[in-house]
Amino acid sequence: MHLITRVKRNIQTAQFFGRGDTVIVGVSGGPDSVALTYVLHALQYEIGFHLHIAHYNHHLRRSANADQKFVESLAEKLNVPCSVGHWKDPKALKKGSIEEAARNHRFRFLNQLAKKINAYAVVLAHTEDDLAETVLMRILRGTGLQGLRGILPRRKLDNVCFVRPLLNVKKETILTFLKRKNISFRIDPTNHQTKFFRNKVRLELMPLLAKKYNHNIQGLLTNLANNAGTDFDYLEKQAQKLFEKHTKCAADKTNVRIDLKVFSAQHPSLKRMLVRMGIQLLKGNTNRLTLTHFHEIEDLLENRPKGTIVNLPQGIYVRKDIRYLLLSHNGS
Repeated sequence: MHLITRVKRNIQTAQFFGRGDTVIVGVSGGPDSVALTYVLHALQYEIGFHLHIAHYNHHLRRSANADQKFVESLAEKLNVPCSVGHWKDPKALKKGSIEEAARNHRFRFLNQLAKKINAYAVVLAHTEDDLAETVLMRILRGTGLQGLRGILPRRKLDNVCFVRPLLNVKKETILTFLKRKNISFRIDPTNHQTKFFRNKVRLELMPLLAKKYNHNIQGLLTNLANNAGTDFDYLEKQAQKLFEKHTKCAADKTNVRIDLKVFSAQHPSLKRMLVRMGIQLLKGNTNRLTLTHFHEIEDLLENRPKGTIVNLPQGIYVRKDIRYLLLSHNGS
């Protein structure tokens, strides 16, 4: 199937966006995002959306300004409006992963831009290769059903919808499209540096697994992500029903009370899902929550007296009261 036809089907089947919507496409200048830009440009009149190009300059490598100019020239060539964001002082980062910090800055820029121009969705160019690599990386780091979903085709962050219509498209298909159309793109020199975990997985581990164990390892990992996503979606829906019926949230969102009797009667998978939902409501994410923390909560319920507290990351604590399991932060 032709790339444009496949992306059109993905957009319409998933109802990512439609007629009259303003759509931002994140463009780094690399092959995936450039191909996606050309595809969306070809579809914008047929589907009826308004395209806007966004580029974020991290200022982390020598070619950063040249990449920005390339994207700006691309936008001018296609007659598409373009917005550029800048990480003004990346060297000021004192601790933590530079990759994670860069990603957070980029998402913040895209989120703010979407709100500024009232965009319906932000479109990102992650491919099937990216999905398979992400699943494998999470397996190596340790993950559960939620993490096995890999990269989601649709995700809402701070009321902005991020969509990925290339997740069933191989990198090889992207490169073939660009070659046939004689479309130029930028190459990130850091893509070949195996000091980065994803690059190491992409350049060393995936080829090894394909050669020595299963030539279709990418397809298997993609299927694993899709199956895990289907199962997680069902559990999430069941947990959501329980959450809406048996929890109370403070008006200032400083605590969530879950009916202890109902909570205790649930399967461990639903208990964990309910805790995740509570923390998501309080903090906006469940970052740094691990299996060890769930074991602590389970031990709290089964073996510890009323009033006992378990501390979790991000300033969250869990307390077992007479009637409720209390999730709280900021001393509430």
